[in-house]
Amino acid sequence: MGTKIIRDLHMTIDCRSYIDAMHAVLSHAGWTAYSKAELSGMTVTGFRLAVHRRLTSESATAYNWVAENFLAADFLGVTASSAAGFSFHPTFPLYREQAISDLKAAIDRDVGAIFWKDGFVTAAGYDDQAGMLYYDDGSGRVLQPLSYGEFGRNSSPYWYYQVFEDKIDLDPIEVYKESLMQAVYKWEMHDLMLPEADYACGSEAYEAIKQALRTGEFDPIQAGEVFQCYACAKSDISEYMDKLHSLWPQLRSAAAAYGRTAALFHDVLDAVARGGMEDWSEQGVRQELVHLFAEAQRSEQEGIDCIKGFMRERIGNRFEHVGLR
Repeated sequence: MGTKIIRDLHMTIDCRSYIDAMHAVLSHAGWTAYSKAELSGMTVTGFRLAVHRRLTSESATAYNWVAENFLAADFLGVTASSAAGFSFHPTFPLYREQAISDLKAAIDRDVGAIFWKDGFVTAAGYDDQAGMLYYDDGSGRVLQPLSYGEFGRNSSPYWYYQVFEDKIDLDPIEVYKESLMQAVYKWEMHDLMLPEADYACGSEAYEAIKQALRTGEFDPIQAGEVFQCYACAKSDISEYMDKLHSLWPQLRSAAAAYGRTAALFHDVLDAVARGGMEDWSEQGVRQELVHLFAEAQRSEQEGIDCIKGFMRERIGNRFEHVGLR
């Protein structure tokens, strides 16, 4: 029986993404001095663009958490372990027991961990006598309690956690170059985990967004949440590409293109705000948004074309599959 609280592990919400939690844990552990925007680019998380064709709110987190978040850590030289599943499985109580044990061990090491509580949150403490985990959801409130028995009980049936184990130093230049390779892959390839009938990825995600806006087959509140998440991600990538442009002048066009893309996404948010978050789906606003997303798609394509020109030799060496590492 024990108690442990990591007092200075604090999470802040920006994009409502995995990066919010990852940055909190790694920066607290002293394993990174990079900003959220830099982590968003280096881990390729910010380059991901996937949407449900009805623009439902889970779009921004619709990906293989175990695989993608493992790679996000791996790109930074951080070893990580994770597990995930469904709370309705009969073996879930056994997995929950192991999850609690792993989270407590990470807290005992003063590192903390990440788990899913209707969003990615940081595990920052526990109390065996009370049977409680304590987590930070970035809301700015005090640590939130979660009984051991309630771990994995979310509004959706998914449970997930990730612990970070160790860190090695990598050549940042190679990390930056790899992120550009993966950016091309994310833009051109569909996520195999997502059924194409329901989801679209990369460039095709823009087509799905425009189609949903034309037909009106979406919920305005949920779509607005999706746009907010991706507007934040585009701002992060714009900042990241500005950094890479400072290293490689050849990326000037890419940095400018992502800057325009980020600005267009914020124009989208302005248009939604003018219409009211719950009632912006009138025809005139939707037509304006279709135009803005078309411009953003063209701009991001220009950025990808510049990246492909800059990375053409390495892309060529990977033949037809630029996502291979």
